[in-house]
Amino acid sequence: MANTIESIDVDVVEIPENQDPNEWVARYQRHPLVAFAELNYTAEATSIPNDTLFKDQWGFHNTGQAVSGSFVKGVADWDIDGPEAWDAAFGAGNFPQTGGTLVAIIDTGIDRAHAELLNKVKACASALAAIGIVTNGTCTDDNFHGTHVAGTVAANTGNGLGVAGTAPDAQLAICKALNGAGLGFVGDIAACIDWSWKTAGAKVISMSLGSESGTSTEQRAVKDAAAAGVLVIAAAGNGYDSTPNYPAAYPEVMSVASFNQAGVISDFSTCNNDVEIAAPGEDIWSTFPENTYGVISGTSMATPHVAGAAALVMSELGLTADQTRAKLKSTGVGGLSTGGRNECSSYPALNLAAAIGSGGGTTTPPPPTDPGTITGKVTKQPGGAAISGATVNCGTGGTATTGTTGSYTISSVPPGTYTCTASATGYRSKSANVSVTSGGTTTQNYALRQ
Repeated sequence: MANTIESIDVDVVEIPENQDPNEWVARYQRHPLVAFAELNYTAEATSIPNDTLFKDQWGFHNTGQAVSGSFVKGVADWDIDGPEAWDAAFGAGNFPQTGGTLVAIIDTGIDRAHAELLNKVKACASALAAIGIVTNGTCTDDNFHGTHVAGTVAANTGNGLGVAGTAPDAQLAICKALNGAGLGFVGDIAACIDWSWKTAGAKVISMSLGSESGTSTEQRAVKDAAAAGVLVIAAAGNGYDSTPNYPAAYPEVMSVASFNQAGVISDFSTCNNDVEIAAPGEDIWSTFPENTYGVISGTSMATPHVAGAAALVMSELGLTADQTRAKLKSTGVGGLSTGGRNECSSYPALNLAAAIGSGGGTTTPPPPTDPGTITGKVTKQPGGAAISGATVNCGTGGTATTGTTGSYTISSVPPGTYTCTASATGYRSKSANVSVTSGGTTTQNYALRQ
């Protein structure tokens, strides 16, 4: 016997050289005094890509870390388990840049010269004249939106530069249907949808765009694409409400909502019965034109996570569009908080590792993260008279001013611990650490001296 792990009452046994370890396991399993016997398997660390901004890409790997440009306190493991999925798909430490599924992105175009997107674009076109004519060969991004979306889908990964992409080996077909102001016509969008699969041969179409008005023209285009075996994915919208957003609201399209790094559906995200899945969409770092990077939020940012996931699932598992759509939904993680919004449901949260089949996900979701409330009174010491007009500042938790009774309330506070300071003209300030639980109300009173 090599060692005993006394704390768990397990013996580690060393067997003679050149003997079959499985035979020894079977021998020990037959022994009446042995509770169990098993091989001492090897394990290896999950590969974290060396992209310099990966630490801020909480959507792939969330440790609860502070994210540059974000004020949200993260909750560990609300992510899509990117490293686990990439290890399963490519092998630890391997990040191929070609050979994957072709994804069409209909947006503001792309910066093809960006170091993270070199050799990614296999087809390029634009439709901007409002008459549905597609011109091949031109798709330059004069905004930033399309380049950001493209990076989230397929940025070169593990290259020591900026960001990672959801499907590092995916190829791109770009159809520019939105101008420099991010605006486009339905006829041009429909033409780009048609071009994406008929001309470019894409198996996935990603659209981070939309309108509150549906049209027969656009729906006919998505119906034709879906009938041809193409998975069409679109942003649910950023309406802060339940108003349908098209093309996401068409039944042929997979509609994507956004959640943040605390596992809460984003306050801006449209929520309705059309939504099928949610993905990381707040404070998302990705590529910007001219070899730069930026952080933006929206269901536009959630959508390319799902499009990239679909691409990787198709290439690794050989699934059809319908099978991929079902796989992404069925392997999504439960437990997303609605943030107290009645129009939202706890949609399945995209989990790439679970979809690929490498485990991933959370069998027991992290604790719910519904916003809480901080309330209390600010009074004068001694005497206990109410102080009107005092300020209570809880940093990222929020700020409130007391009324005539000295009372204050700060609502919609994410769970966590905050340093709250009460101050008033002519009085000494006082601070306290205040803990907010999911959906709870915390009372913190202050007595200030002059």
